[in-house]
Amino acid sequence: MYFKITSGAVIFQSPMMSVQPINVVKPDPPLGLHMEITDTGNLKISWSSPTLVPFQLQYQVKYSENSSTNMRKADEIVSATSLLVDSVLPGSSYEVQVRGRRLDGPGLWSDWSAPLIFTTQDVIYFPPKILTSVGSNVSFHCIYKNENKIVSSKKIIWWMNLAEKIPQSQYHVMGDHVSKVTFRSLKATKPRGKFTYDAIYCCNEHECHHRYAELYVIDVNINISCETDGYLTQMTCRWSTNAIQSLVGSTLQLRYHRSSLYCSDVPSIHPISESKDCHLQRDGFYECVFQPIFLLSGYTMWIRINHSLGSLDSPPTCVVPDSVVKPLPPSSVKVEITVKIGLLKISWEKPVFPENNLKFQIRYGLSGKEVQWKMYEVHDAKSNSASVLVPDLCAVYAVQVRCKRLDGLGYWSNWSSPAYTVVTDIKVPTRGPEVWRIINEDTTKKERNVTLLWKPLMKNDSLCSVRKYVVKHHTSRNGTWSEDVGNHTQFTFLWTEQAHSVTVLAVNSIGASFVNFNLTFSWPMSKVNTVQSLSAYPLNSSCVFLSWKLSPSDYSLMYFITEWKILNEDSETKWLRIPSSVKKYYIHDHFIPIEKYQFSLYPVFMEGVGKPKIINSFTPDDIEKRQNDAGLYVIVPIIISSSILLLGTLLISHQRMKKMFWEDVPNPKNCSWAQGLNFQKPETFEHLFVKHTESVIFGPLLLEPEAISEDVSVDTTWKNKDDMVPTTMVSLLLATPDLEKGSICISDQHNSADFSELESSVVTYEDENRRQPSVRYATLLSSSKSSDIDAEQGLIHSSVSKCFSSKNSLSKDSFSNSSWEIETQTFFILSDQHPNIISPHLPFSEGLDEFLKPEGNFPEENNGERSVYYLGVTSIKKRESGVFLTDESQVLCPFPAHCLFTDIRILQDTCSQLVENHFSLGTNGQKTFVSYMPQFQTCSTQTRKIMENTMCDLTV
Repeated sequence: MYFKITSGAVIFQSPMMSVQPINVVKPDPPLGLHMEITDTGNLKISWSSPTLVPFQLQYQVKYSENSSTNMRKADEIVSATSLLVDSVLPGSSYEVQVRGRRLDGPGLWSDWSAPLIFTTQDVIYFPPKILTSVGSNVSFHCIYKNENKIVSSKKIIWWMNLAEKIPQSQYHVMGDHVSKVTFRSLKATKPRGKFTYDAIYCCNEHECHHRYAELYVIDVNINISCETDGYLTQMTCRWSTNAIQSLVGSTLQLRYHRSSLYCSDVPSIHPISESKDCHLQRDGFYECVFQPIFLLSGYTMWIRINHSLGSLDSPPTCVVPDSVVKPLPPSSVKVEITVKIGLLKISWEKPVFPENNLKFQIRYGLSGKEVQWKMYEVHDAKSNSASVLVPDLCAVYAVQVRCKRLDGLGYWSNWSSPAYTVVTDIKVPTRGPEVWRIINEDTTKKERNVTLLWKPLMKNDSLCSVRKYVVKHHTSRNGTWSEDVGNHTQFTFLWTEQAHSVTVLAVNSIGASFVNFNLTFSWPMSKVNTVQSLSAYPLNSSCVFLSWKLSPSDYSLMYFITEWKILNEDSETKWLRIPSSVKKYYIHDHFIPIEKYQFSLYPVFMEGVGKPKIINSFTPDDIEKRQNDAGLYVIVPIIISSSILLLGTLLISHQRMKKMFWEDVPNPKNCSWAQGLNFQKPETFEHLFVKHTESVIFGPLLLEPEAISEDVSVDTTWKNKDDMVPTTMVSLLLATPDLEKGSICISDQHNSADFSELESSVVTYEDENRRQPSVRYATLLSSSKSSDIDAEQGLIHSSVSKCFSSKNSLSKDSFSNSSWEIETQTFFILSDQHPNIISPHLPFSEGLDEFLKPEGNFPEENNGERSVYYLGVTSIKKRESGVFLTDESQVLCPFPAHCLFTDIRILQDTCSQLVENHFSLGTNGQKTFVSYMPQFQTCSTQTRKIMENTMCDLTV
C-alpha cells in the first residue's frame, strides 16, 4: 500500500507500506460500567466487554477521588473486567472511565466510555446486608463520618434495632476508622410487621445515623421424611415450610445426590447434586416423587434457599429406600367366635412385598359408633392367625390388622378393612330357666291346674340364643314325656297324680341345656311346715328386708321361693328364688308406702314344695318403731338447723362486739407508734382507749433520768388588778418524807399580794417526827420586761389543791386576774422519787446537764420504772398576748406520778391539740406506766393562748 500524488506532469508517490486489518482494529468502548462497595470495604469497579472480538482485550481505567480530606487521580491497566480500589472513605465522590484495546499484538484504543460518578454515604457498612442461618457467626464493618470528620473506631457504638445496645465485648478495632462487630450463635429473626430483618446501627458516642445494615437470620432446619410404597417402585419425600421464615424474593429447591450403596455415617452436601421438582399439597407440605428408585442406594437430600443476598442449605439427610418401606396392609382378614371354645379367632394373609419378616398388630373392640379398641401384637413372622379371649361371646366385634418389618425399620402399614363377627350359638345353654308355679284348685271337680312360670334366659346363659323351651314331665304312673312350648314363658297342665315332677329345658342350635331346675308337686309335701316365722321390714320405697326362722326337718332343702303382691288388688304376683343357705334377704322393687303387701315364703325340697309362710303386712314392731322414729326425722334436722343459726348469730354478735369495743385499738402492723407493745400484758391496755392528737413529729426515745428533785420553773410577769408587780422568783421547797403524815403551807402572812412581791420565797415544811426530810421544790421565775404590760393580757387559772397546807391555801382568785407575758418560759417537773440529797435550784438553761448527771447514790428500792412524758415548749421574740408554743425548742418535761393535771387546753389555728384529756397519774409512786408516744410535738407560732391550766394535788 502506498500514497500517490499527481500534479500536472509530476507524480509523487509515498513509500510502500504493508498493513494487516487485524492489527489496526479499534474496539467499541466497554459496556455496563458499575461501582459498589464490597464486603471487605473496597470499591469495586466492574464492566463488561464490548461486542465479540476475535482477541482478548486489555483495559485502561481512569478514576478520580474527591473527598473533604483527600483528592487523587489514578490510571491503571488491567486485563480483567473489574478493578478494586482500596481505602474508600465515606462521603467521597468517584468518577470513572474505561477504554479497551487488543491485549496481544498491535491494535488501537477504543474510545472512553461515558463517565460514571459514584458517591459513598456518610456511614459505610460492609457488607450492607447479610443472609445467614440459625447458629452461624457473622460480622459487620463500619466507617462513620460526622461533620466532615471520620470518627475514630474506638468511639463507635453498635445498636440493634435502636433498642438493644450490643455489648462491647463483641466490638473489634480493625483500624483507625474501621470498627467491626461480631454476632455468634444467631437466633432466627422475628418478623416485625413488614420488616423481616434486624437493623444494625453504627453510631457515634452521642448520635446515630439513619442508615443501617440488614441482618437476615433464617431457621433452615427442615425435616425431610421419605417412604417407599408397598410395591417397592417409588419413594415419596415430603417436607414442610411452616418452620421457614418467608423471605421475599426467595425460592426453595430440593437437591439430592445418590450414592452407589447405602449412606455415609455423617451426611454432607455433595458439590455435585441434582434438583427435584416438588409440588405443594393442600396440607401445606411439599411432595417429591422418586421413580424409579434403587432400593439399596443412599439418597442424600437437602433444601436450598435461593435469594439475591445468597443461598442457604438445610442440614442434609440421607435415606435408603429399602429402610423406609411402608408395607401394604394384610388382606383377607376374617374373624369369628370359635364354637365350643369361645375365643375370638382372627386370620389374615401377609402382603407379597416386602420379603422381609413382618410383625402384625391386631386391634379389636365391640362394634358401635365409637369403638373402644384393644391392641394385640403377633411377633411370629410365620403366623397368619391369632386367638384372643373376649368377655362377651354373644356380641359383635370389629377387627383390623396391620404389619411392619420385624427389625423395626420402615413404617406400619395402613389398617386393613374391618372384619366383623356374626352372632351364632357357640355352646349349649349353660342352664335352663328358673321355674315357679301358680296353682288354681277347683274344689268342685277336685282338680288342680298348675301354671308354670319361668324367666327368659339372657345371652350369657343361652350362648347365644334360645330357639325354644321344652317342658319335661315325670310321674310314677305315666312315666316321662316332653312338650315343646316354643318361645313361650309359661305353660299350664293338669295335676292329677299324687306326685308330679317337671323340668324346663332351654334349646338353641347346638342343643339343650344340661343344668336345669326341677320342680316337684306332691300332696303330702304341701303340708310340711318348716318355716316358723317370717318378717318383712321396709327399708325404703325400693327395698324390703326379709328374715325368717326354720324348724328342723328331715327333708333335703334345695332353695326358697318368695312371692309378694299388693293386697286387695288383682295385681301381678312377683317371685324370686333364694338360695337355701341364707336366712335373710333384700328384695329390690318399687314399693308403695300406703299399700299393704302380702309376702309368702315357700321352702322347696327335692321331694316337693312345702307349706308356705304368709304375712299380709309389714312386721308390726317395725311399723310402730318407724312411727315412733318418724318424729326423729323431723326433730333432728330442726335441731341441726337451729344449731347452725345459733352459731351464726354468735359469730355475728362477736364481730359486732369486737368492732364496738375494739375499734380504737391500734393495730401494731399498721401503727408505727404501737410497734413493740406487748398486748398480752394487762397494763398495756390502760392507754389504748385514750384518744391522741393528730400526726406528730417523732424523736428518738429518751430514757427516763433518775429524778432527784421536783422543780416547777415558769418565767412570768405578774399583774393584778390594781398595780404592777415586779419580777419575782418564788421557790417552794417541799420537805416531804411522808406525804401522808403532813402537809406544806405557806405562812399566813403570805397573801396574794405578798406572794407577788417576793423576790424569793421559801416555803418550809415541819414534820411531826422531825426526821431528815426529802426535799421537793418548785421555783417560779419571772424575767419579763415591766414595760407595756398593760397592752396584752392572758389568763392562767392555777390553783393548788389543799394549798400546800390545810389552813393557808392559795385561792384561785389570787391568780385569776393575772396576765402572763413570757419571753422564755419552761415547765419542768420530775417524777416522784425519794433521793438522799437535796439539789439546789437549777435554772433550766444551765442546770439541765447537771440534773441529768446527779451526784450521789440512790436507794435501789426507789428506782422503780416511771412513766415518761415530753412536751415541747418554746419562746417567741414578738410581744403577743398570752403564752406561745413554737417549734424552735423542745423541752424535756417528765410529769410526776403523784400530780393530777386537768383541763390543759390550747386554742390553735394550725397546731394540733397537744393535750385534750385529764391525765390522772395517781398518787402511788410505785405504779409503772408505759412510755407514751409521741415524745415530741412541735406547734407553730399560730397558737394563741393557754385558756386554763389547773395544777392540783402536788402533795398527795
